[in-house]
Amino acid sequence: MGGRRPLKGGAPRLLGRHDGLEGWAYRRAFDAMAEEFTLSTPLLQFEAGRVAALRVQLEAATRALMAAQRARRIGRGRRPNVQQLERLARRQGLADGSYSQALDKLRELAGRRKPLDLAQRLAQGAQERGR
Repeated sequence: MGGRRPLKGGAPRLLGRHDGLEGWAYRRAFDAMAEEFTLSTPLLQFEAGRVAALRVQLEAATRALMAAQRARRIGRGRRPNVQQLERLARRQGLADGSYSQALDKLRELAGRRKPLDLAQRLAQGAQERGR
């Protein structure tokens, strides 16, 4: 992956190609974590990238499971059998557990939320005085 330019915000290039649906979902997930946590070190950026990639997998597994359930329920022609639905449900459950564990690990590493900037602190102080 040497010839490709770095991704914005310090996001690690974990998908190989970051165009298409997966790339957009990865960017949304990484940006959401950058808003929530201070990703000031390369380790935190890498962990946030791992969590974002796991979220992409979770979303894809959930979409596949919902499509298969819908096809089994109302579809015509060849429909997924029970074993295929169980396999998709297991994959979705594993993706959900992996994402949750990785997010908890990122929370531990990042510690607390981003510190408030000056405008947020002033607004918070005004709210407290108004009570």
